[in-house]
Amino acid sequence: MVIQVSEAYYARMRRHVYVTPKSYLSFIALYKDVYRSKYTGIDVLESNIIKGLEKLKEAAEGVEVIKKELKKKDEQLKIANEEVQLVLNNLNIENKKINIKTDEVNIVKKNCEEKKNTIAIEKEEADRDL
Repeated sequence: MVIQVSEAYYARMRRHVYVTPKSYLSFIALYKDVYRSKYTGIDVLESNIIKGLEKLKEAAEGVEVIKKELKKKDEQLKIANEEVQLVLNNLNIENKKINIKTDEVNIVKKNCEEKKNTIAIEKEEADRDL
């Protein structure tokens, strides 16, 4: 279904908009308010971004300082590990020596106990004879 509308109909429906000085000034005032609020919002965002970038820069500098300290500590740790390894090696050697001595002492102890037992037996025999 197609409706045909004449040009006269369109001519009657058109509205004419007149701009008076008062409405023009209120439009300008409204534009200024909107512009000012948007500009203020952009300034706030800019300051936030600048502060954020400064914080990131400070954090990066702090990380670099910590990396340098970490390298120094790592070197100290390597030296300490080497010293500990030397001490452990010495302790292992001493433990081996102690184990050898312990074995020798156990053998001597065993011999002494055997002699003690034989002496005890001989003493009992001697006591019986008396």
